[in-house]
Amino acid sequence: MFEKEQHIAEQAQLLLNKELTSEEWKTAYAHLALDYADMLADMKFLTKISDRLHNKLSLINEEVIKHSTELENAKRLISIQNKKLEKKIDQRTTDVRNAYSQLLATHSELDQFVYRASHDLKGPIVRLLGLCQVANLEVKDPVAIEYLQRIGKTSSEMNNILENLLYINMLKNEVAQPAEFDIIYEIERVYKTLGFLSNYSKTEFIIESETKEVKFYTDIAIFKTILKNLFEFSIKHIDSKENKKSYIQLQIFQKSTDLEIIITYNGIEIPTSNYHLIFNLFHKVANLDESTGTELYTTQLAAYKLHGSVILLESTRDKTTFSLHLPSFDKKIVPNQNH
Repeated sequence: MFEKEQHIAEQAQLLLNKELTSEEWKTAYAHLALDYADMLADMKFLTKISDRLHNKLSLINEEVIKHSTELENAKRLISIQNKKLEKKIDQRTTDVRNAYSQLLATHSELDQFVYRASHDLKGPIVRLLGLCQVANLEVKDPVAIEYLQRIGKTSSEMNNILENLLYINMLKNEVAQPAEFDIIYEIERVYKTLGFLSNYSKTEFIIESETKEVKFYTDIAIFKTILKNLFEFSIKHIDSKENKKSYIQLQIFQKSTDLEIIITYNGIEIPTSNYHLIFNLFHKVANLDESTGTELYTTQLAAYKLHGSVILLESTRDKTTFSLHLPSFDKKIVPNQNH
């Protein structure tokens, strides 16, 4: 547009410098008038566009101001809500800390109660067992002997339960002391300590492993606790009524730094409805005199101590199978001992 305006001004200047006839003036003037009219039309068009752009920018500016105001209000509201939320979080955190402190105190008191109660009851029961043994040597009456045997059996069961409770209480506060050892050697040693169980002599013990030695790094005492209680549970639940050969089979698998032991025995079937209950304290799969209801609970607690797990895979009339999984207990693991 500015070039056209400059062109018109230059043409007018040239006309002023020339001597033209009347007709030439009319023709030149007509051309200048047309150019000028075109320039005015362009200016009007640009003015309209400019007005429209100005209106559009005004609307956009109003929208920006509106959204900016809404954003500031939203920020203010969020800030208020955040402060309220922080107060609630602080209050909840305080409540949780207080509840956790109370829980720890209650847990400690319960542990002390269980220990003292078990310890205080153990003395009289041991004395009662001793009296029963002495009485069995002196009493000749068959009926009295039968009652003494029943009292002795019940006392022995109570003594076993108390010993297990004392050990469970100790295990809860135990700190794992890992070391490397041959697990096959320790498995055989643990199994040999269970000869006092009635079904022990009827049961064949089988270990299957790809190698004669399997080195593993974990707490040996807690590891032996897991095996002892699993073996006890298996031997106690061998079905002596069935006319079949009883066995306990171990399959040992070492994958990288992990250890998996599959324990299978043929005994009393565990109902599917009881699968989620068998690891509860004092839960009995069958009404067996030898079972204390603490074996699988202790097994699971000990497995947790070693950052592992023990699960029931299946139980049928033919066999029952447990799986024990343990990771190598190295220095990279941060112990969580409070189970």
